[in-house]
Amino acid sequence: MSLGLQCLAAVLFSALFSLGVILVHLPWRALKSKDPRERILGSPKELVPTCPYEYIRNIYGRHHWAPFVAKLAPNLKESDSDRYTMVLEIMDCIHLCLIMVDDITDDSDYRKGRPAAHIIYGRSETANRAYLRVSQIINKTTQDFPRLAPWVTQSLAEILEGQDISLVWRRDGLTSFPKAHDERVIAYRCMSSLKTGALFRLLGRLVLENRSMDDTLSQVGYYSQLQNDCKNVFSSEYAKAKGTLAEDLRNRELTYPIILALNEPEGFYIEKAFESGSPRDIQNAIGVIQSENVYRACLDELKQYESNVREWVTLWGRKEKLDLTH
Repeated sequence: MSLGLQCLAAVLFSALFSLGVILVHLPWRALKSKDPRERILGSPKELVPTCPYEYIRNIYGRHHWAPFVAKLAPNLKESDSDRYTMVLEIMDCIHLCLIMVDDITDDSDYRKGRPAAHIIYGRSETANRAYLRVSQIINKTTQDFPRLAPWVTQSLAEILEGQDISLVWRRDGLTSFPKAHDERVIAYRCMSSLKTGALFRLLGRLVLENRSMDDTLSQVGYYSQLQNDCKNVFSSEYAKAKGTLAEDLRNRELTYPIILALNEPEGFYIEKAFESGSPRDIQNAIGVIQSENVYRACLDELKQYESNVREWVTLWGRKEKLDLTH
């Protein structure tokens, strides 16, 4: 080997050796591609949840139904702490797992201003984890609190039936929806009583082990559904947290404001938006939904039901302003 080649080989060997020393002393994590969760949530210390369910529970808070339980049975925590904890675990699980799947169904990017669970963990893992957690909570309830198990399974069936009705309407548009306005409102209220009302009724049944609060909690559930529907199209704060305005319209959801807008003289814009999904038709439809007539009718409906369940509404603590109207 010539002197020149020997010198070149020596230089290359020295460079590779130096690089090896550097790599050995670098943290192994620095050599790995970044976890996609880290890009969204920040440093590794902030990446506490490795599970979609725990992630969404951190957003809402553990046992976030506790104020409702305290109102229904002020002494339950002291008199039967095991059942108290189990009720809260059941409510967390059913509510949050429904949210996880609902965000996938709606193709939502955000939940309460944070990335939706499926954006971080993927649709498959998020959906499967929701099914797993619900299965686990049903099994645990059956084994440890068998008297509560029928309430859980019956209410869950009602919730999913309501969700199924809503999804069929979304799939078929107006073809499977009643034609007359009054019938449409009735259909919406029935769907809401299943989809959301059953969740609130479940709480009362678990705490009291009877149906004595069904009527009241059904009204609380309807108010909650109605409030969410209205925030979706009338609240700038809610739109910011969700990352979009009128997500329900874009998903062809038949919500209360949209049903009212269909009955307006320019309601054909809603139908066009459902059919085409084009930005122009969506914008025209939003104009109809945010019209004074629809806005006032929604406020009247909210006030009517709030007057019956004001104490419960205060516990729910939803305060976004309905500030978007034409």
